[in-house]
Amino acid sequence: CKLKPRMATIAQAAQLEACKVISVLQSKLHVSKPTWWLESRFHFSFADWNDPSRMNWGALRVLNDDLVKGKSGFGTHSHRDAEIFTYVVDGQLSHRDSMGNGEALSRGAVQYLSAGTGISHSEMNDSEATCRFLQVWLTPDKRGRTPQYGSSEYTKADRHNRLLHVLGGSGPKPAWTMHSPHSIKLHQDANVLVSECDAGHSFELELGPGRQAYLVCVEGGTSVNDVKLAARDAAKLISNTNGSTSLKMTALDQGMHLMMIEMA
Repeated sequence: CKLKPRMATIAQAAQLEACKVISVLQSKLHVSKPTWWLESRFHFSFADWNDPSRMNWGALRVLNDDLVKGKSGFGTHSHRDAEIFTYVVDGQLSHRDSMGNGEALSRGAVQYLSAGTGISHSEMNDSEATCRFLQVWLTPDKRGRTPQYGSSEYTKADRHNRLLHVLGGSGPKPAWTMHSPHSIKLHQDANVLVSECDAGHSFELELGPGRQAYLVCVEGGTSVNDVKLAARDAAKLISNTNGSTSLKMTALDQGMHLMMIEMA
């Protein structure tokens, strides 16, 4: 555990070098429509789309922004050695797996599956309305772990104008002011945060030495160290190896809904 905190006061952060921001515009994402009920936007190489320059970002291997039409979805399929989580944006997503778990989750809920030695599951939209969710895969810290499943449901108040820590990891949490009622633990040095903010609301943080992050503007618009992102845009954030860097995120006129994966 690192003893040096990753957060500075606002006054201290103002003296730091700003972290590097590399925008990933939604127009550059790969759009996949393999069947009538699914439209996906791939941030990284996935399925039949392969781009050697977009294989991963640190431990982050897959980030798909999926739209699944009603009364359809992903039938039973298997995974192995992957840390998989899903963040529901709109509609309702139903999960069933080979360990006997089954539930339906709505907006703001987080579902976690550590595939480990192997697990089969289905993800269905049993309602009439289209379901939108972000599905993320992280490379685990080691292979062959025991499979596990978990989920957490949140209200808008949990993430309104504050950072909600929904998944932790094997390393320490960032020393940021954040709401963390019952975050799930990943088998990887990574932290996942979400927030839904009113126009003008901002966070001034410190990204610790050697840390990086991947930020998705889920809805609305945000400014990240003065780099503007619209809905479905993303950004790669890079700190220095020998020192912390400042990170400022501000909600634009339409407000912002974001998800950030902070990692080694």
